[in-house]
Amino acid sequence: MSNKPLLSRRHVIARLINGAIYFDDGDYWSILTEDPTLSEYFEEMGVKLVVDHELGMGYLRPLNAAEEEEIIAAGQAPIPKVIPSKTLGYYPSLLCAFLRQELQLHEEHSVDSRFLYLGEKDLNDLLRPYLPESFDEKAQRREIRKIINRVEEIGVLHKMPNRSEALYRVEPIIRARIPIDQIQNLLEQLKSCSESKDGSISEEAI
Repeated sequence: MSNKPLLSRRHVIARLINGAIYFDDGDYWSILTEDPTLSEYFEEMGVKLVVDHELGMGYLRPLNAAEEEEIIAAGQAPIPKVIPSKTLGYYPSLLCAFLRQELQLHEEHSVDSRFLYLGEKDLNDLLRPYLPESFDEKAQRREIRKIINRVEEIGVLHKMPNRSEALYRVEPIIRARIPIDQIQNLLEQLKSCSESKDGSISEEAI
């Protein structure tokens, strides 16, 4: 008899509020794809549940402008935001933009895997040219590790388990968060942020 803890619908709801669910998330994915009432549940909260079977992921997105206008046109008050935006630092935002570009190149040219995997050296190479020149090598490694951890926290990178060397999968949720036609706009925002005092950007932008 298995002692594996059972997951329920409420676990899936809590997981979605905190991030995406992927095809290799075991029972989370099974419940997500087999329970048709989840979409209705989130719709009542003013949030859309998107399940992309081709990419193997499910995630929540806020209502877009047209959907919000429909609610107002129906005589209803705007629905408060259930999922508040968070603020990313400049460098995590920059890494997300670079990862989106790398994923696009991978999808255009790779025939071996639909997923993009990057080692720690690959991530270092993406970021190192943009770190302050005053950083020595140890300081650079520490800073890059902090940036990678932050991007992991928001579910864009997933560190693969049981590896002798760190290997990360770029999660397909980044496709939904950064449409490829918005990359240039995001990079311009980041340039503006780098010139400001706080150098931060809303996670909602990605």
